[in-house]
Amino acid sequence: MTPSQIHNRDAAEIVKTIILPTMLEAGGDFTDVLVLLESVMTGVVLFGVRAGGDDRVIETLCDHVKKRVAEHRLAAMHPEGNG
Repeated sequence: MTPSQIHNRDAAEIVKTIILPTMLEAGGDFTDVLVLLESVMTGVVLFGVRAGGDDRVIETLCDHVKKRVAEHRLAAMHPEGNG
């Protein structure tokens, strides 16, 4: 299994652990999920980034998230005429 495959597998499990208890079991909404994600990201940045590097890491992270979301959205689109 490649590192990319491991990341995708693990990310799917992490997403489930964030969404299922927060939204489905506790009756939360998408805002609650985003607040939990914000807390997780804050913890990861505080754990792994030295003071002074926060802005650059957060900006780079957000840029990469935007790129990956766009890639997933594009991959999900069907070429015209293929339903």
